[in-house]
Amino acid sequence: MNFYEKEMRDLFGNSELLQDAHFCGKTCLARLDEDLRVKLQLTTTGIIDQYDAIKLSIINRTDGVVDQQLFHFSDIIGKQLRNGRDAIKPHIWEYDGKPSWYLPITQANRTQIADTILDYVGMYQDESIGMTGPGM
Repeated sequence: MNFYEKEMRDLFGNSELLQDAHFCGKTCLARLDEDLRVKLQLTTTGIIDQYDAIKLSIINRTDGVVDQQLFHFSDIIGKQLRNGRDAIKPHIWEYDGKPSWYLPITQANRTQIADTILDYVGMYQDESIGMTGPGM
């Protein structure tokens, strides 16, 4: 399992909302109900090899994309402070072919990111399934 897959599993692997979740690299693909799928991808928004957002797609398996949304880490957990320097937007970067968080984030940050995104995804959940809260 590579770094990206581990991060995606850490964020979304324990969600009961995402049925039959499959993780491959920077992507998580899961079933919401009989017709809807969700695709979550780590993505860049302007700087190559700096993954600062998760792109969400809700997909109807026969009709295609229903909704897309971009969740910037900085919009959810804010900017990160650096010793004596300007705050920066949180992101995963690749340096010498090795990905890592530019400044490490906490487990609480990961939970906040996952809960925010899964709360949005939950709006597409089949009402007969019933929701119990963010992250399920």
